Amino acid sequence: MAPLAWLGTLILLPLLGAPLLARGAFGRFAPGARVVLAAGVGAALVSFAMTLFCLAGVPWGLAAIALAAALFAAALSALVRGKATAPAQERLGRTGALAVALSGVCVLVALAATDAGAATSVDLFYFWGPKAQQFAIARGVDTAFLAGPFHDYMHAYYPPLVASLDALATIAAGRFSWTCATLTFPLLLGALAVALPGVLRGAASRSAAAAVSALVIAAIAVIGVRANIAGNGDMPLLFFETLAMALLLRPDASDPAVQLLAGLLLAGAASAKVEGLAFALAAAALFLALRGGGLADSAKAAARLLIPTAVTLGAWFAFGATRRLFTAYSEYGPFFALHPDHWPSVATGIPLALAATGRALPYAVPLICLAAAGRPGRRAILPLGTAAALLAFVVFTYLHLATDPSQWISYSAARILSPLPMLFALAAVCARRLSREAA
Repeated sequence: MAPLAWLGTLILLPLLGAPLLARGAFGRFAPGARVVLAAGVGAALVSFAMTLFCLAGVPWGLAAIALAAALFAAALSALVRGKATAPAQERLGRTGALAVALSGVCVLVALAATDAGAATSVDLFYFWGPKAQQFAIARGVDTAFLAGPFHDYMHAYYPPLVASLDALATIAAGRFSWTCATLTFPLLLGALAVALPGVLRGAASRSAAAAVSALVIAAIAVIGVRANIAGNGDMPLLFFETLAMALLLRPDASDPAVQLLAGLLLAGAASAKVEGLAFALAAAALFLALRGGGLADSAKAAARLLIPTAVTLGAWFAFGATRRLFTAYSEYGPFFALHPDHWPSVATGIPLALAATGRALPYAVPLICLAAAGRPGRRAILPLGTAAALLAFVVFTYLHLATDPSQWISYSAARILSPLPMLFALAAVCARRLSREAA
């Protein structure tokens, strides 16, 4: 029963985000997409609530945290105005049906690989799992544990979402489930397969949205298995990043409701892993640069996109600072303490690491499909620019290491750069042949 209780805690997440997604402004999304989007909002708000409880010195309790997250969602719903209609019914077509089938097969392959232990992340055993276990025992972030002898392995400065949600599930189940932790990879991949076509339908036809979604799901499945991400923070990060980017690519992304939803998902990404903050900042900045408009409108859009991230990470940094655990992402050293002599290792190591992940097919195929989709529209700058910014961030990070980063690159580059194929694939939605705007 413990594994069922562990996974059942995750099923609560859509209910906690429902007060926001139930608003009429989100009627533009199909029911399946709304449920998954509600789960993303619920996860981000639960993590924020758990951080606030730690900051206030209040022990974690499932009921109290769930209530706090639901109240946050209800409060945010007061900011949403208007009503939107569901997208018009369209025939899926043979191509779309094949794409849906491909997505399903990819999810099943990810599930089979995870069940066989072929996709399990070693980091689950090094720090994600131990942190979740200890946090559940302590009913909060255990600062003594993080600052203890295994401080270097525990990555105390890592943002809290993944360990916190795993700890909450552990509290509900009575013990940590290693198997359930790995199953978050195929489960979140399946959730993306359900939601992404519905989110992209605003930007492309039903068949095109299904095809692009299948490309995204296939790329993540291959990279996830080859780079062993089951049980670590990479799949939650990809879940938030993919949905946020898909929302920002919609023609109705100028709608305040869509921007607020995207901002909450970007906050989830920034709360999942360190590189999520780089993604959130790059995506928001590029979106604001592309949208144009007056200063007042841009300021409001920036607030909707970035305040959720600022508030959630602000609470986490405040907790770290008050407990003298960390102040920010300072573990990477001084900002400009670079080692340019390591550039050859970085320049050769990253392509080799990516080539080792499915022989680079997960990266090459989306690029080929993007080229085949026709001339990219102006909106393609958003995913492609974000991909470039993420790559620059990763290179910048590797150059901070005092010693030769080759080994670090060999086992981390494919995981850290796993959003690139997703971004390449989503850029195809902006191409002339697929874009609803072009039609």
